[in-house]
Amino acid sequence: MIDIGGVTLFERVLTELEETDPDDTSLRVWLRHREPLAERLAAQSRCRVGFAYEQPTGRLNELIRATRGATGYLTLIDSDRLTPPGSLSLFLRLARLMEGSADICLGVTNAQPGDEDETRYLLGKSGAVTEVRKLSAAAPGLTSAGYYHWHPDVLRDLKRYARGTQNLTTCVGAAVECGAKAVAVGIAYSANINTVEALTSAREAEAAWSAAPTQSLPAG
Repeated sequence: MIDIGGVTLFERVLTELEETDPDDTSLRVWLRHREPLAERLAAQSRCRVGFAYEQPTGRLNELIRATRGATGYLTLIDSDRLTPPGSLSLFLRLARLMEGSADICLGVTNAQPGDEDETRYLLGKSGAVTEVRKLSAAAPGLTSAGYYHWHPDVLRDLKRYARGTQNLTTCVGAAVECGAKAVAVGIAYSANINTVEALTSAREAEAAWSAAPTQSLPAG
């Protein structure tokens, strides 16, 4: 349970889910072992939260298991990400608005120095993903922000789109090549906290947000 600014990443996810439609939200959480703090936070949430305790076998396998029998759109949230407050709730609202016109809605952000992700999304004028490329990790461009909203038809074909990998970006690229419509939602900042350096950078970013003055509209 990564703590940044006195709040865990899991708490941040729950808070933003509660700001959208908590009574109609079910959350499935994969953990390597039991986390009493996570269970307490889930019990206090208005969202329905379930846990699966097992060693990770790859995000694609976990997503396929989670979607068995699914009849509606499903959202995947990378829980090791820090984004500015309100980013996830805004993404969910926009993704739901685009249901029926988009097969995949994904959060994208500008590639950060030191990020290991080599994938870059190319967008058309409408915000639709036109191509997914593999470049060097140092290349500028748009990369995943860790949020995906999937149409059930795309979910059923995930194994075919994955082409033998566990890479969700490969799935997105293959789905686009096969005619699926993928639309991007911009996220101002998204830190993938998988190294000590990334954690330090995320804490610095969060401290800057917390220190920023709050603006309010004049009365009257």
